[in-house]
Amino acid sequence: MKSKKSKGIEDEIIVGLDVGTTKICVIVAHKKANGQIDIIGVGKAASEGLNRGIVVNPQKTIDSIKVALDQAELNSGIQIKSVSVGIAGHHIRCIQTSTIIGIQNPDRVIQEEDIERLREQASLIKIPSDTQIISVIPQEYNIDGKDGIYESPVGMFGVRLEAKMNIITCLVSSIDDLSNCVRSCGVEIDDIVLEPIASSYAVLEEGEKKVGVAMIDIGGGTTDIAVFKKGVLKYTAGIGIAGSLVTKDIYETLGISEEEAERIKREYGFATQSEILNDDEILIESISRKIPKRTRKSILARIIQARMQDIFELAAIELKNSQIMNELPAGVVVTGGGSLIKGTKELAEEILGMEVNLGLPRGLSGGLSKEVESPIYATGVGLILHRAKTINMKERIPMGTKGKKASAKSDVSIKSLLLKVKTWFDEL
Repeated sequence: MKSKKSKGIEDEIIVGLDVGTTKICVIVAHKKANGQIDIIGVGKAASEGLNRGIVVNPQKTIDSIKVALDQAELNSGIQIKSVSVGIAGHHIRCIQTSTIIGIQNPDRVIQEEDIERLREQASLIKIPSDTQIISVIPQEYNIDGKDGIYESPVGMFGVRLEAKMNIITCLVSSIDDLSNCVRSCGVEIDDIVLEPIASSYAVLEEGEKKVGVAMIDIGGGTTDIAVFKKGVLKYTAGIGIAGSLVTKDIYETLGISEEEAERIKREYGFATQSEILNDDEILIESISRKIPKRTRKSILARIIQARMQDIFELAAIELKNSQIMNELPAGVVVTGGGSLIKGTKELAEEILGMEVNLGLPRGLSGGLSKEVESPIYATGVGLILHRAKTINMKERIPMGTKGKKASAKSDVSIKSLLLKVKTWFDEL
């Protein structure tokens, strides 16, 4: 989407739409011809209609997205026509497998067609009928017994090509439901990007991805995990426990409203009691709003710590499932709104047994760049950075709308969206 002032393809308006369980975030950016990305608008709204990253009430979801879009348009002065959307959920699965083919070329030169045959053969694995393979990601190649090949082997010689693969799957209905909600708001979809991948663009350095790093993005409804090694996504998973359950534990235990529970979590919450210096008394509003209640920081911390321990213990299991937990010299980067609770870094280090850092979005400029330098905007900023990186690339996969009437072009099918997801995965 070009801005009114744009004179070339390099000068673009990019919009990231983060549809979360507890919040909807819209970020409008101006990609200048010199590559600089300026944040010119931000819109945020409470999210209604999602549960653990999955649409459960389409109309409420549409209404929430519209509020955030309207706010972003007013804030930026730009009419939003298309967006890059993040998708997450505990339904995302990463299956590791390996496959082997023979090189048919008489001169034994490996060609791009051989890589495609590898992908197609790896895709033949059995998966549940309600899930869809959205990408097959080569991890390491082996040519005639020579292993340790991480770059594309096209042009090399061999008669036997083997590869370790990561198969990424998700619920077909999840992408379908989310895309329909977005389009119902009057905007088109540029990309659908897995949220942990989007967040990694915002908070991880390329050097970290090369040496080995894990990212834990604690959102409202889900906690997303992505593990990188040698610059390649090695593993991804979603956990159905996140910040909203921490808030729920607080209001159910203390008998207060959800809004008050969220407030005291932000203002007085600690993820571990050992980080509390002064165990002050906290005055909290009762549901009746007549007689205030009292508690202490240590009591609140015990409630929070129990659930945060669950999150990091489940994250540790997923890191072990990646099979490279002991090969991550860059440690773990924690981001997302749930990472803002004081003491989160210290608790994560204790449970995971490795260095943990807080991930803040980077690589942006402009008048509103400071507004999004928070972990809660990691996915939204990542969607902007991902789109900026690929916006000038030639479309490698033709969409199914070519040759059809203009009225049909706006009806993006689920197959087309899955092809877009596959395209950006191929670019990793």
